[in-house]
Amino acid sequence: MTNPARRALLAATPVLALLAACETPPPPRPADPRLILTPPVMGLGVGLPRVAPGPDGRLRLNLDIANPAGADFPLRYQVDWLDETGRPLSTIQSRPIFRSLARGTITTIEADAPSTRARDFRMTLDVDG
Repeated sequence: MTNPARRALLAATPVLALLAACETPPPPRPADPRLILTPPVMGLGVGLPRVAPGPDGRLRLNLDIANPAGADFPLRYQVDWLDETGRPLSTIQSRPIFRSLARGTITTIEADAPSTRARDFRMTLDVDG
């Protein structure tokens, strides 16, 4: 390699390293592994789920979602309730629910387990449409 070519390569090395560092990092994983967020939902502020038994023994889920954007956000979510072995309970409630999150607000999503057999949950949050 000639000296001018070597100098050009050495001069380009910091630029190439800088460009490699600019690669978009993957979105952060939700703080709770029971929440499944699709990339469009990553811009929302999703709190930690609160799960507690109700007076009838069924679990009750509360989840706060903040929409900091300047526009309403069309949300589709689904809660799957799981038994003691982690298998989904068959229920009519395990279907997508559509909701609009008003701009600049915090919305609380509430869900009740279909039976006392539910021991845990899995929630999927996606964009409507």
